[in-house]
Amino acid sequence: MFNISRLKVEILTNKSESIEDLFGFDFEFQKGLNIVAGHNSQGKTTINSCIYYSLGMEELIGGRNEKALDKALKENFSIGDEDFKITHSKVLLEINNSLGETATLLRYIIPASSDKKNSNIEIYNGSIENLQNLEEKIHFINGAGNNDDENGFYPWLASFIGIIIPEVSNISRKSNYSPLYLQTIFSALFIEQTKGWADFLATMPYFGIPDNKQKVVEFLLGLSELTLATQRDILNKEKADLSINWQKNLRSLSLIEKQYNGILRAIPEEVTTDKTKIEKLQLYFPINEEESQTLEEKLLQKESELDEQNQNEIPRIQETREGTIEGYNKNKEEYHQLRYNVKEFENRLNLETTQLQNLLKQGISVENEIKEHINIKKVFDENIINKGENHCPTCSQEVSTDLLSTKDFKIPILSVEQNIAFLKSQKELVKVSIHSLRKTTEEKEVILTYYKNILRKKEIMIKSLSRDLIADDRAFSEATVLQRLQIENEIEGLKFVKNSLKEVKENLSELANKYNNNLNDLEKLKNFETEDDKVLVDFEKFYQQLLKSFRYDSNEIWQITINRSHPFKYFPVYKHYKDSLPQSIRTNSSASDFIRNLWAFTLALLPGTNHPGIVIFDEPGQHRTNIESLKALFSVSSGFKNHQVIVFTSVDKQINELEKLELDDLVSNLKDGTYNLINLDEENKVIGKL
Repeated sequence: MFNISRLKVEILTNKSESIEDLFGFDFEFQKGLNIVAGHNSQGKTTINSCIYYSLGMEELIGGRNEKALDKALKENFSIGDEDFKITHSKVLLEINNSLGETATLLRYIIPASSDKKNSNIEIYNGSIENLQNLEEKIHFINGAGNNDDENGFYPWLASFIGIIIPEVSNISRKSNYSPLYLQTIFSALFIEQTKGWADFLATMPYFGIPDNKQKVVEFLLGLSELTLATQRDILNKEKADLSINWQKNLRSLSLIEKQYNGILRAIPEEVTTDKTKIEKLQLYFPINEEESQTLEEKLLQKESELDEQNQNEIPRIQETREGTIEGYNKNKEEYHQLRYNVKEFENRLNLETTQLQNLLKQGISVENEIKEHINIKKVFDENIINKGENHCPTCSQEVSTDLLSTKDFKIPILSVEQNIAFLKSQKELVKVSIHSLRKTTEEKEVILTYYKNILRKKEIMIKSLSRDLIADDRAFSEATVLQRLQIENEIEGLKFVKNSLKEVKENLSELANKYNNNLNDLEKLKNFETEDDKVLVDFEKFYQQLLKSFRYDSNEIWQITINRSHPFKYFPVYKHYKDSLPQSIRTNSSASDFIRNLWAFTLALLPGTNHPGIVIFDEPGQHRTNIESLKALFSVSSGFKNHQVIVFTSVDKQINELEKLELDDLVSNLKDGTYNLINLDEENKVIGKL
């Protein structure tokens, strides 16, 4: 945990005569409750924004670097009737952690020199009082890696606070993971006066983290679900990858199957832990329409044929004349039939390839049509609907209403939307067709290659046989030699297939082992899920207790619970009965009661295991909240003696028809010493002579 002990702003102006001639402000804070009170425009927001800025949290108030700050800190300010122009300015924030360590954060607003940047924070290991005797270390804020680089400010701040930022899923990162950024965490701690009261964690920036609000609550409360979700996500991705690799291995076998005219049987289509299914996977080769043989059987057959041939001497032409004639005629007949079949097959493949090209063009065309219809919708939505009847929908110039008369012309807004929906459905159909046809053509190309190879072998054999027919009777038979060579090549091919099948089976077996481990690891995670229940029960009780303290009365307290599942997971919901469906607390509470919800929820998180230990409320008296509720807020906040609550509040302000914010009334229930009051001067703004 950490707390703020001192905030100082130093400003040099055009009227400063020396470096010591400073303007600004200097305030001290303590643990427990701190109240910064003042009239409107007295500088409360200026003080608050400096805290955000010093901690690199200015994004939570809607800006980056000095753009998030008031002009009184970066341009000019006035004291009485005198105006001052700012030449240089900086803010110093002194913070302490639970280990008793002190650090001072220095950040320039308007740097004094070019080597100083307001995108960096200078860190001194000590107090502001001893700053001159301390060495600084510079950490950057606004830049790539500021949340995970050792030179980034946020890792340093997390370490100083004493929290370990977990890795979570992130759809915007190439790695699919990122730290749970400190800016997202601090949106649960710092509630600023404009957007901050609109919803729970309303100012949280989006960094690509799914369910980011849910994850922040999990982190602050120290729920195991946060790490479990990341582990579960990793395991599910691993599971998906295993399935992809499984299919890749099967596809490689499928190509071999078609390349060698085999038939795969007992294919384990889906990844499995049952290795017997892998062992049953076999490649068969057809003998005829009814019979087939295994890979091993065919390999033995071919090796037997080769052994038989090798045992015999190569015959002379005169010994094989009759068989040569018969073989020549048979091979020639088979060749012509095969060539005809290959040609027919190739023509069908070419037709399907053309169809695929047309589908690809159609897909591009549909995509362009969708873009055009979206642009048309924008024209109608943005120009006609929003600009009015007397403006041109394309150039936005004012024209006669007669030109845009809607008497006989209806703007086809619904029609355009329907067309977009139809085109998107067509796009999906085309996409599916492309995928299917592409797979078919790829497979047929493999088959075509196989049969073309057979055709070439037949052609070579016919040529060899024809040469035997005209050769000298005493010459050796060339066709017999060629036949032996072809058998040898076939054997080599079958051995390659055998090794490939063995390799794939080994790969599948390894994937099956990993899949089994993956399923076991996923099952183990379920054992930890019940550990969060007690934490959530305690959190809910404390939250309900605070609601009661703050005089919430839109519903019975027992009807307001912390939801355990989506939607609204870990956030307050309204249930008419215990078994009713959860409803939004915001829509089931009055405006002022919803503000009380935000108080209660924010403070109920404060004792959480990983909470940084600080809460800032800027103008909590929203939506006509009554005085008694505000007094309860101050009283409850003063009880967090080991944490820090800073409340910025207006005084002398009408909050409803009957009540006015009076400082003495707000603190009337607080004992001396239980709070620290910074009461801003009624006449002068916060910036003055230091």
